[in-house]
Amino acid sequence: MGLHLEGHSIAPESSEEMITEGVSLGAIQITASGLPIILFVEQQTTGGYPKIANVISADLHSLGQLRPRDEIRFEQVSWDAACTLLLEQEQLLASNGLIVE
Repeated sequence: MGLHLEGHSIAPESSEEMITEGVSLGAIQITASGLPIILFVEQQTTGGYPKIANVISADLHSLGQLRPRDEIRFEQVSWDAACTLLLEQEQLLASNGLIVE
């Protein structure tokens, strides 16, 4: 359902309960303990933890290749950059016959 990350905890901004809301593939939520979870394939459709970010679509394949104790880093990207990276990835796959347009 998700990838539980270890490291420095992130203090929640508020201790108030959140209303459950929809979550997307790649959403990064912060649990009550302050540790992040990246929602992955077969994730639930709703969640009540704060969401701080989302892994861009072009990088989702990398999540599936992570092994226990692998280190990852996050980088903020703009909406335009995320769309450009996904388009480039799809064009590369299409040129190699790996996806059908």
